[in-house]
Amino acid sequence: MDYHWSSTTLVVEGDFLAASTGVGGGISRVSALFNHTVPRDWHEPDPLSRICEIARNEQIKGSFFGLLTAVPIHSLVICRSGPLTVFITAGISGRTINIIAVSREGMSENALLESIATIASAKTAALLRSGRDLLSTPTDATIMACEGPLVHRYAGIVTPVGKELVKCVERGVPLALARYEGGAESPLEWEMETGDRER
Repeated sequence: MDYHWSSTTLVVEGDFLAASTGVGGGISRVSALFNHTVPRDWHEPDPLSRICEIARNEQIKGSFFGLLTAVPIHSLVICRSGPLTVFITAGISGRTINIIAVSREGMSENALLESIATIASAKTAALLRSGRDLLSTPTDATIMACEGPLVHRYAGIVTPVGKELVKCVERGVPLALARYEGGAESPLEWEMETGDRER
């Protein structure tokens, strides 16, 4: 897996089996995942066409899953824990919480789907614990992707991969909200095992 970002777009590249709840989502093998910032007042009757246009602009050659957000990419939080790297942008009051999680250990299709439920429950717990009186935003979207040979057949909250997802999301969502609300100017990378931060 490799990733990079610009002022508007996070792109994650690799050879993934992935599940997406975003526009044009499902379960598929893809070579890229992205999260793109649109204007706050953006309204598009055909968001899938816009996602395809973004992929062309980012020179993504193969198949992909994409997410859209009104949250600036420079408030992005990247959490690493165990085999996982989790990318989070978060805003409330008419914005969205987008989460892209990538495991360097392979997962079954049902584990990918189960992990989306695990992420959702961890996100809700993080919002409530941080004093936000809401369970999610109306436009939240999640991608769970993996690479490599099959390791994880399940991904509930008590499984090894599920526990790592919960740690990243419960820590990362409040961080991402705080960075958005504080006007962060560049993404933050967070190593869960050590608490080290990198700008």
